[in-house]
Amino acid sequence: MSDKNAKKFIFISLLYPLPFVVIILGLIYIYDPFQIFHKPYFREATFFTDMRKQALGIIKHYKFDSYIIGTSMLENTDAKEATNKLNSDGKWINISLSGSTFNQRAMVLDYIFQNQNPKHIIYSLDGYYMVNMVNRLSNSTLDWDFLYDNNPYNDIKLYRNSKFMICALKFSDDKGCVGTIDDIYQITNWYKEYKELFGGFDNWIKNKDNGTIKQTLIDIKNGNIKNIDNQDIIGNIDILAQQDYLHKYLIRFFRDYPNTKFSIIIPTYSRLFYRMQNIETIYNDNSKFFYTWEKSLRYFITQSSSYKNVKVYGFDELDYADDIANYRDLPHYNKDLNSIQLDAIKNQTNILTPQNIDKYLATLEQKIKSYDIKPFIKALENVEIEQIKQ
Repeated sequence: MSDKNAKKFIFISLLYPLPFVVIILGLIYIYDPFQIFHKPYFREATFFTDMRKQALGIIKHYKFDSYIIGTSMLENTDAKEATNKLNSDGKWINISLSGSTFNQRAMVLDYIFQNQNPKHIIYSLDGYYMVNMVNRLSNSTLDWDFLYDNNPYNDIKLYRNSKFMICALKFSDDKGCVGTIDDIYQITNWYKEYKELFGGFDNWIKNKDNGTIKQTLIDIKNGNIKNIDNQDIIGNIDILAQQDYLHKYLIRFFRDYPNTKFSIIIPTYSRLFYRMQNIETIYNDNSKFFYTWEKSLRYFITQSSSYKNVKVYGFDELDYADDIANYRDLPHYNKDLNSIQLDAIKNQTNILTPQNIDKYLATLEQKIKSYDIKPFIKALENVEIEQIKQ
């Protein structure tokens, strides 16, 4: 074969699969199950529960004026209820990212503000992520962060896998291909999935093998409980990393977007949460966790008070967290507290300020220290729980 023919053969070989590639890309664009490029063609709108990937389509193609963007602590906040109670802020939607760090949510917030002018943002300031994530920023964004870089040409990467290519070729309406939720207002709601765990400690025991609460029951039974005490802390608590984290991933939005209202919700963990000596993946020492969180929150309240467009809401001084019946596990509360939070925003109550934060934190500390844990220990005396294999 001559050089000329060889070059021609190579050229044709390279071009040969091109029509197939174009067809596949075209099908994927039309199919677009996450609605990244457009609302659905030839099918009813359905949604995935993976809000890290799903939020982009909602932000781009559905008209909403205000956003709820928290962790699982705000996932049960009803956007329709928010629209009714906070009607001056237009239509609300909940795009909370379960288990999301501040830096992950900052990516989504940056995209929203670069493309829209939202009236109001409700955001959860989670103590867990404040204390823990500053030294190990989550890098688990590589399969979705490109969606929010304002470059539409690389968004196709989300579908560059065999699963979605096969779905597109079949133009399948299978739930695994197009999502399981047909109501945009129910995407984040997890209440029904965990309903049996609410109602009291007896329900935890009845569901003792449920992975959500099994380790907690084992820890209580094994005596992994300790009261908080600032005398347990060696040296001063350094929150320089927390301060930087707050400014880099949250406070800058207050400064840069003064025409948007920000309502910051402090999630109300159960009293029992703070009385566990340590909780796997959350903290190694409850005293250090609490007093680091306390100092960080006091700093945040001082900083946020400089911005007229920001209000911070706290509910830890209420009796709500005293009753374990309100919780599915140590940190996650029932959906009625989400309604209480919306009422507070509407009625401008439960607002934390530099003037009342010391009293608020002192009340929280006292409630934790005086919390009676003996009933939990007694309830588990004759309960056998199989140890979790490591």
